[in-house]
Amino acid sequence: MWGRKSSEEVQQTLENIPFETVSGKRLAQPLTLFALSTCGFCRRAIGYLNDQGYAYRFVHMDKLPKSEQDAIRAHVKRVYRTALSFPFLCLGDKDHLSGFIKASWEQELHRLEEKSHDQ
Repeated sequence: MWGRKSSEEVQQTLENIPFETVSGKRLAQPLTLFALSTCGFCRRAIGYLNDQGYAYRFVHMDKLPKSEQDAIRAHVKRVYRTALSFPFLCLGDKDHLSGFIKASWEQELHRLEEKSHDQ
């Protein structure tokens, strides 16, 4: 269809996204953060992940071409069944956190840490 990308095209586009990788402790699920370079909540989320020493990858959406932004939005909608809001932290391909509420992030990431230790 005109104007729509197949899921294979979207996945292929995601593979070409220039994510920045941050080293740290690994969790049971890989962490991927979609952020905006101008967003204070996004900066706090990145600071939190860094302070806690998590391994993750991230990209500033506002620095990407529109076609890549659209591919990411389509991916989030298809996989997580929600609209993209910032910051958006993918916890593997099943769960996510959106918006930065420190207590929620602490609780969910602690749960993932425990899961990592059990495996």
